[in-house]
Amino acid sequence: MNCKSVESRLSAYIDRELGGDELLQIRAHLSSCRSCRDEAEGIKALKMLLGSVQCPEPSDDLAQRLTASVLRERFDMPRTSFRASAFMFAGIAACSMLVTLLLVNVGARHGYVNPADSSTNMAAKPQHESADFGPLDSGAPLLSAANYVPR
Repeated sequence: MNCKSVESRLSAYIDRELGGDELLQIRAHLSSCRSCRDEAEGIKALKMLLGSVQCPEPSDDLAQRLTASVLRERFDMPRTSFRASAFMFAGIAACSMLVTLLLVNVGARHGYVNPADSSTNMAAKPQHESADFGPLDSGAPLLSAANYVPR
């Protein structure tokens, strides 16, 4: 084994997580390599030091403080009421309907026709003067630019 492969497995070796051939190969390398042996001793010392550190106990009022903090943040955030959301949705729907109607009206005024209706004589009378609704009666999608061509 080389130093790089041993150094990547030293922690597992010290924690006795290796077995068989790998354990024997690392042990043989450590006996002959001073640098890796020093690294292994440093890792052992660090693990012992960290193992002796006491974990501090949380204070008795930690749960109350956390709950109060979460509730305070929850109620401090601006919230949109149901009524405001409903009005916003209705406004957006009304605006989109208005834009759709305007686009259909502008298309009809400028003489856009559906190519599928080419069998009828649409050129004989302007679309906005016809008794029928021209492309509106055709059943084709109203706002598809691919289906309408200028006269």
